[in-house]
Amino acid sequence: MSSDFNNHPLAHLMQSDFGLHDPTRVRAFCYATTASDGSVHRARIEREAPVFRDATLWSVEQLVAQIVADGIHILVNLDRYRRVARNEVFAARPAPTQMSFMGFAGTLGAEWCDYLLANETAVPPSMLQP
Repeated sequence: MSSDFNNHPLAHLMQSDFGLHDPTRVRAFCYATTASDGSVHRARIEREAPVFRDATLWSVEQLVAQIVADGIHILVNLDRYRRVARNEVFAARPAPTQMSFMGFAGTLGAEWCDYLLANETAVPPSMLQP
C-alpha cells in the first residue's frame, strides 16, 4: 500500500518489482492511495502488478474491507508518517502480518507494524536489541 505509485523515488526504485514475483508462490497486490499522475512509472506498476487497486477515493472502512476480502497475508506499508499516508488502515490490522519497507528507514514505533524490512546500512546491527 502506497501513496507513491507515481513519479516518485519509491516508484522509480520499485516499478519493476511487482511483476517479478513467482505467481505460483506469491501474488502481489498494490493498493494506490493517490490518484495517477499519468507517469510511465505508475503505468508500469499498474500493468505489471498482478492486482492493482486504485483506492484513492476509498474510505478507511472500504480499504480495510477490501484488504480482508483479498485475503492479504502480509500487508506492506510503503509510506511513512505524512499527511497522505493511510496509517489508520494499518491500525485496523486488516492483515495478520504487517510490515514497513522502503518509505521510512527506521521503526515507525507503532504497535500495528510487526516488522521492518531493512538492510545493515539502514539499520546497523549495533543498533539492534534482543
